[in-house]
Amino acid sequence: MEKELDDRKVAGVIVAKNLNYATQDVQIQALELIRNKRIFSRAAMHTTSKIFLFIALLSTQSGRRLAPHLNDLFAIAHRHTSESHVLMLERTASQGPGSSNTATPNSGPKLPPQSSPLFTHADLSTLRASMAQVRLTAEVAAYLHNIVVFMRMSRYVAGGVSAPATAHLKTLVKALAVLHSISYVTPSLVALAARKVYLHRIRLVTPETERSMQWGSDIEAVRAMLQGATVEDVIEDVLASVETPL
Repeated sequence: MEKELDDRKVAGVIVAKNLNYATQDVQIQALELIRNKRIFSRAAMHTTSKIFLFIALLSTQSGRRLAPHLNDLFAIAHRHTSESHVLMLERTASQGPGSSNTATPNSGPKLPPQSSPLFTHADLSTLRASMAQVRLTAEVAAYLHNIVVFMRMSRYVAGGVSAPATAHLKTLVKALAVLHSISYVTPSLVALAARKVYLHRIRLVTPETERSMQWGSDIEAVRAMLQGATVEDVIEDVLASVETPL
């Protein structure tokens, strides 16, 4: 009897929880799936749809990171703090089984039932077409370039300011312009995009690898300088250091 081929496709949206805890082999499979839109099983090759979204939910408690090449494929990041988690629980409680569809000041806007996607394929095609028409002036392009340069030159940064990150930054600023209903990129959109693009990419230096140690800096002074520094602090420091065009 002839065996039927396994022609199942990969789901259009994948949410991978605690992906940074996965083994190296699993992370390599995820990288293959995102980069080539396909994954192999023992019996077949499974492909994704043309529009495909991969979301990784990472735990930051252990400090474990994704494999560098996989981490660099993710365009943007958002960090949920314990305070935001409590806020979401409060909103869920206020929208209990007996609550109405009317939004309250504490509950936020009520989302429609998820019988259909919030963004259809036609919406995404329209977004892409609109992004191609967004203007990026020479002054704003120079501002974006300077942010990348300052990020690479920061004494707090050990790595993560890669070429894919710059490509994602340029794409995101145009998408944000369309979502804000404007036809040009503003400096504030560049700063917003930088906060999202570099949040998961930047690797901070240690007292031993900080560059001034090559010229005889005191390691205790360097350790004191780096104490408490976060990726968010570094991004804000860079944005404050780059002159914003008028």
